Amino acid sequence: MSQLYRNFGEKKGQSFVELAIVLPLLLFMLIGFVEVGALIFNYLSIMDASREAARFASEHDPNVFEGPGVGGYCGDDKLHFFQDTACVITDPDFNPDLSLDPAVDDVTISVFWVEGNTFDLSGTDGDKRLPNDADGVWSLYSENWTRNCDGSPHSTTPFMQNAEVNDKLGTLEAAGTPTPPPNKGMVLVEVYFCHHQILGLPILNQFIPDPIRLHAYTFMPAPLVKPTPTPIP
Repeated sequence: MSQLYRNFGEKKGQSFVELAIVLPLLLFMLIGFVEVGALIFNYLSIMDASREAARFASEHDPNVFEGPGVGGYCGDDKLHFFQDTACVITDPDFNPDLSLDPAVDDVTISVFWVEGNTFDLSGTDGDKRLPNDADGVWSLYSENWTRNCDGSPHSTTPFMQNAEVNDKLGTLEAAGTPTPPPNKGMVLVEVYFCHHQILGLPILNQFIPDPIRLHAYTFMPAPLVKPTPTPIP
């Protein structure tokens, strides 16, 4: 009988030892699933937001700016292309699950059109990238897209540079040279979002930086982007 009790005690002790070894691993995996799930959720949220904003922008003229009304850009019936496109992302009525931090996050919008079969963005032949400034990027929150989540400089070069835009607009010919089709307009909406860990455990920083910059973009045809001749033929 004593031998039976001794064997039972040994097995019970062995089970506790195995549980002590496995439990931390199981907890770490559970925490990892929670953090990765939250990260994926936020990425999908900004991806969906960029698509909805690009869909709105594709139906409006980027040259229209009627000015904000009493309710501000997001609360009036006037059209202000860049601001209203950003409102689709920032307005909680459109995206209740997405909240951007003006201190670190950003929404950027660029508009492109081609007249003829070239796309050099020089402006000499009507090839344009709006806004027509140094980088061709409209920023909602003071150029946050150029900085990391900690505010340190990241890059002043647009994520979608002119050569990549040429590839997006173009069609590969036999010689392999991308040639944009004539009279085509496109809009690019990008969302830069700093994701913070939910639990903030230091051990996870070895696998998922905290915070980590998420970036999603949507390219969409925009027929109204191409300027209309004046007078209209």
